[in-house]
Amino acid sequence: ALPGVQKLKAALRQTRRLLAKDTLAADVRVATERRLRALEADLAKAERARVERALAARYHKIKFFERQKVARKLAQARRRLTALDGEGEGEGKGKGKGKGEGEKATRKEREELEGRLAELRVDLNYILNYPKTRKYISLFPPEVRQGRHGQNAAEQARAAKEKSETDRQREEIRARIREQMDAGVLSWEPEVELEKSE
Repeated sequence: ALPGVQKLKAALRQTRRLLAKDTLAADVRVATERRLRALEADLAKAERARVERALAARYHKIKFFERQKVARKLAQARRRLTALDGEGEGEGKGKGKGKGEGEKATRKEREELEGRLAELRVDLNYILNYPKTRKYISLFPPEVRQGRHGQNAAEQARAAKEKSETDRQREEIRARIREQMDAGVLSWEPEVELEKSE
């Protein structure tokens, strides 16, 4: 794999010092310039990997709890949907309701449940495929307590502005995830893949 960041920086310094010499042969200069470009690319990769590792360690717990919460909600929604399907089959066998009313209510409930299931799947893909180099924005942020002691109007306005900015960023990433799901890049049933990996 790649050497560490410090070793790459040392190699870069050494290469730059070599290039600073005036008495360098042309073929050696070309090879050294190529080496310099390769080392810069390797350093960028190593820095990116370091940032990814740091953020993964930092947000592992939050993502774990959110993944569990969304997986639990997904399972509940699927159970309710299968119960609704079973209920819809038994409804035509002489229950008290009129056939038209029951079908409309069941169809509406089913559409709501399917919509909820789709949103939960987007949320699960959000957690699993969040960009690795960005600070994680929680799907379930802690509630902001209003009227804290010692907080003036300017601090409250700043907090509200930050909240709206994070909400905007969260929705932007969710929209990107939804587009990838529509395009087929990400699965529409991430819970199945999650169960396979566990």
